[in-house]
Amino acid sequence: MAHVLLGVTGSIAAYKAPLLVRALQKAGHEVTVILTRAAAEFVAPLTLEVLTRRPVLREIWTTPESGASPGEWTQHIALAKRADVLLIAPATAHTLARLAQGFCDDLLSAIFLATRKPVLIAPAMETEMYRHPATQANLERLRRLPHVTIIPPGKGFLASGSEGVGRLASLYRIRLAVESAVAEPLLKGKKVLLTAGATREPWDAVRFLSNGSTGQMARALAEAAYILGAETVHVLSAYTEVRFHKGLFQVTFAPTAQALFEAFQAYYAEYDWLIFAAAVSDYTFAESWPGKHKKTSEGLSLALVPTPDILAWAGEHKKPHQLLIGFALEEAGQEALAEEKRRRKKADWIAFNPITPRTGMGSPTNVLVLLGPRGERRELPLAPKGQLAREMLTFIAHASAGQP
Repeated sequence: MAHVLLGVTGSIAAYKAPLLVRALQKAGHEVTVILTRAAAEFVAPLTLEVLTRRPVLREIWTTPESGASPGEWTQHIALAKRADVLLIAPATAHTLARLAQGFCDDLLSAIFLATRKPVLIAPAMETEMYRHPATQANLERLRRLPHVTIIPPGKGFLASGSEGVGRLASLYRIRLAVESAVAEPLLKGKKVLLTAGATREPWDAVRFLSNGSTGQMARALAEAAYILGAETVHVLSAYTEVRFHKGLFQVTFAPTAQALFEAFQAYYAEYDWLIFAAAVSDYTFAESWPGKHKKTSEGLSLALVPTPDILAWAGEHKKPHQLLIGFALEEAGQEALAEEKRRRKKADWIAFNPITPRTGMGSPTNVLVLLGPRGERRELPLAPKGQLAREMLTFIAHASAGQP
């Protein structure tokens, strides 16, 4: 995927560098580590060399591993040209000050000045250090550089034992930032509204009607939209087994079909892409009990009534600039039913999702067939849902280019 230069500086959060290397490698990225002298006090260079299977770079002078020609003193230029993204994580207050002021007396700062590739900076320090006006001024100065993105720190327990803002952003957030930095921004400026999870229709205080959706495909789509540059990703979430990062996504909880319908009606007009990935119950109970219904020796019959058809309503009320994308979970071989659903509900695109032991609800993998408004048909073979989500949104974005 991408060649990442990972700059590790002298914060206690440097102990997470091996975990960050692994997270980036699992996403398919190649990693080269630059370790400052202070960082070497917190994490052993040998650990990072074993994980990356390449030497850790520490000095500004040329080494054979840098990619520069033998005898050259310009290894910082060679490294800056070879990398796709420069990630500095963790970045100390001292590092922020040096980068903001243009100091250039070590390898990391020299590469920073030499590159115009995407630069991601993830600060990590004590709360008062982070909030100090000098640190904030340095961050603002760096933010003004068009190729620099600041990954804000998280909140929680810090090295001193206190609690507050300043801890290194999660590895998940850093990984998505790297993937976004190197991806084609196909959804730049777009606002995406996405439904997720399984609705639950209550019968009494403890029992409900639901389905096996875990929200995995919806989260994969939310991540893909973020990576492809969407301005906003708003998730209308029913019950899921996965978490949506509230620092990256706006999340509104909508547990029932009716609640999801009302939330969609309230928000949909603000968005450009409308993606229906939730498994919404087709029926709800005609009557529900306020407490727990007690078991008896007699049989029990329950009456069900239809829930609102949210996708059909969206098709009737879609704005001219909006793109409507639905899913059709059907038995294998029933692609015609998916296309009929797309036409009947006036969706622009439908993703036919066949039910097999390795696809559909609860499975980490999926198979999709994308069906479009002008007869487009694209098969996406069995793959992890994260990969499929990227391929799905990328294909639809390219196919819809130039369309209102």
